[in-house]
Amino acid sequence: MVDRRRSLRAVVLTLSAVWAITSCGLIDGFLDEDEDDGQASTGSALRPGRAPGDAAGPYTLGAGGSAMATGGGGAAGYAGNAGSASISAAGSAALPGLNAGLPVGTARNDNQLSCDDSECRRAGGRCKDETTCLIECDEDSIACNEEPVECPDGANCQVDCVDEDTCLDEIVCPDGGDCTINCNELGSCQGPIDCGGSVNCTLNCDEDDSCQLDFGVRAGQAALQLFCDGEDSCSGNPVECGAAGCSITCNGDGSCESELRMQGRRSVADCNGARSCSGLIDCSRDEEGCAVSCIGADSCLKEVSCGKQGQTRQCDIRCVGLRTCSSNATCQSQKCKLECDNESCFGDVVCEPGSGDCSISCDDDSCTNDVECSADQSCAIQCDGDDSCQREVKCDTRNADCIVTCNGDNACDTVTCRSDNGECNLDCNGDDSCPRGTECDGRANRGDCNIDGR
Repeated sequence: MVDRRRSLRAVVLTLSAVWAITSCGLIDGFLDEDEDDGQASTGSALRPGRAPGDAAGPYTLGAGGSAMATGGGGAAGYAGNAGSASISAAGSAALPGLNAGLPVGTARNDNQLSCDDSECRRAGGRCKDETTCLIECDEDSIACNEEPVECPDGANCQVDCVDEDTCLDEIVCPDGGDCTINCNELGSCQGPIDCGGSVNCTLNCDEDDSCQLDFGVRAGQAALQLFCDGEDSCSGNPVECGAAGCSITCNGDGSCESELRMQGRRSVADCNGARSCSGLIDCSRDEEGCAVSCIGADSCLKEVSCGKQGQTRQCDIRCVGLRTCSSNATCQSQKCKLECDNESCFGDVVCEPGSGDCSISCDDDSCTNDVECSADQSCAIQCDGDDSCQREVKCDTRNADCIVTCNGDNACDTVTCRSDNGECNLDCNGDDSCPRGTECDGRANRGDCNIDGR
């Protein structure tokens, strides 16, 4: 196994050298231009970087951990009510309320922490400083490879997997402290991660094939940051975000095969790598917003949803990379925003009954199946791209207006509108749009309502 890993590492180093030559302009044309463009827009405004200097999560402003080193502190009380959220096309923007302007997936820790030498040694580590127990897992370590790591409570804990195929057993993070686990070698972190009692939990799956097999995350009450930078990293059991929210970044090609259960105050997932996020994704029970961005080519292969486990406050699903969102994209939230572009959204695109205001946009060659808005408040459906909304477009709202715009050529095969207490406003402006006609039943009908097929 070790020889195979070392051979893989040699290949990686060789490819790195080729990349270096390419970046100097000596070799060109390796990347398909369209797929490169499909991955150009990355990241989320909610999470500006990997090592935030400030804390966030459900708590007040304070010092939090970084991606590679633990921070200090414990949980402060909730500080006010979460305001209504506003999430931008960049994935998400600053949300007013509890965590306004702070990095997602981190929390202030005000606990009095102290690293006890004897307790840290019993766990297989040494005190790195007054507050942090450092545990290094190499190929000869019994703890972490053959037995679980149990970080001592009342201190921060940092676990470094320093050899290939290490950190094979479960890692239990400390109660009351911050926990950082660095899976920086090939095949490292093959066991479950339990952050349930921690305040902050940061997992770095930087190397190829890291965080696999029995890997999974139970964040419990912790604020979670998960970075899946290695190719095929983060696959195995579900990733369960903590009550304080989470930030999941899937940069590696083929990363994040695990199911993502994003239930917390504010949750963000960025699927930036090609073929990343191939498991189910659901964001539920937020108080400050959910955002899922499918940016890498062929990312988000299974259903992406908000509200399956309880209604959300605000949901933003962006299927904007080339051929993203192969299955359904559904939302049940006080505010829904669903966006499809670049030949994306092959399943149904739906704002489900019980939702508040809903906005759906479909650009070129996107939304090839049914598009439906059944919100309690306003519905706005825009089929602006050529050959967008290729099947039935259905708008059914109870208490507000329903607006459907078919600007793209050959857009909107057929449109049905019902608005019990508002207007049905339809516009079929694109060439050969609405070819099978429209039907309206509203308090008032505007635009191209009740036209015959053409």
